[in-house]
Amino acid sequence: MRVAILTEIISPYRIPVFNHLAANPEIDLKVIFASETEGLRHWRVAKEQIRFDYEVLPGWAIARTYQNASLFFNPTIIQTLHRGRFDIVIFGGYQHPSYWMALAYCKLMGKDTILWSESTLKDFRIQSGLRNRVKKLLINVFNRYVVPGTAQRDYLLSFSRKTDAIWTAPNAVDVDFFSKWSEEYRQQKETLKTAMDIEGDVILFVGRLIDEKGLGDLLHAFEQVSQNYKVTLLIVGSGQQEQQYREYVEQHRLPVIFAGFQQQEDLPRYYAIADVFAFPTHTDPWGLVLNEAMSSSLPVIVSTAAGAANDLVKPGWNGYIHASGDTDGLVHAMKSLLNSPELRVEMGYNSRRMIEAYTPEKCAEGFVNMLLKLRKDTFSE
Repeated sequence: MRVAILTEIISPYRIPVFNHLAANPEIDLKVIFASETEGLRHWRVAKEQIRFDYEVLPGWAIARTYQNASLFFNPTIIQTLHRGRFDIVIFGGYQHPSYWMALAYCKLMGKDTILWSESTLKDFRIQSGLRNRVKKLLINVFNRYVVPGTAQRDYLLSFSRKTDAIWTAPNAVDVDFFSKWSEEYRQQKETLKTAMDIEGDVILFVGRLIDEKGLGDLLHAFEQVSQNYKVTLLIVGSGQQEQQYREYVEQHRLPVIFAGFQQQEDLPRYYAIADVFAFPTHTDPWGLVLNEAMSSSLPVIVSTAAGAANDLVKPGWNGYIHASGDTDGLVHAMKSLLNSPELRVEMGYNSRRMIEAYTPEKCAEGFVNMLLKLRKDTFSE
């Protein structure tokens, strides 16, 4: 099968998945990127890790969404699809003008189209009757769908009744990488903490420094927790509201350390320093930082707005789930874990067990199973 995947940028999180998918002898894969990178993300483009055929299209970021993400326009996308003679085209969304052009071409040429969707019903994006009607129209144009988990499946079913056309390919990070290196750094935990002037237990946040990620909630909750515990909040990331958060921390004299943006290969040392991982997001299609934290054997605290919450977290077993915006629930979860080092270790162990089902191999396997079923159905017709 000649298969194309249309996606936005060269993300370090997707490279291992595409490598495994391309290694399958029954699939001839090409990944088509709208851009190498874009302004919101500072990831290093790790081309040396790529083991699949790919192309970065010429084009422009023509607009910004409500979260300041780029909308791409790539005028040569139809030529690329026509030249590739693909049997199946997988779309990593439907928000870009480039994707609209590609979808129209595929429908005209009778190509099978698959939507790789990560949206959830708790998406923070502006909703309207007209917007939802357009979404329903676009979603139902696709033949089949791939989702990472239950929240994304529920979203699709709110627009389409094609229950037998939805397949699961669980979102993944390189579990072995995070597990190995976080354990290596954990042997030097106290030395690393001293070098960063960190005292007491450590609560870690990794993500963009914006209110949509719930960082304001975390700071307010941590202010209460820090009054009764010897604890440090370690914040890894950058974002438009960083200065605002720094001023809040200074004003309230909180034991908070801003470590700045870190490349993926440098993150394990921060997971190794941490005792608890907190991700109180207000909107997130999945939250791959949860995968990273769990691969690093950490208990996790997550809001209901994270698309991964119901799939990755069993409350009381490997972490806690609180309602988005509920700072009291966040305070309670943090205190429960800070009160019991033994519980933290047990939950961290359970996190590591849980995340074994969310590897790049498993994600690629989900795509392969769907593609082979699609081919079988096509031949049987």
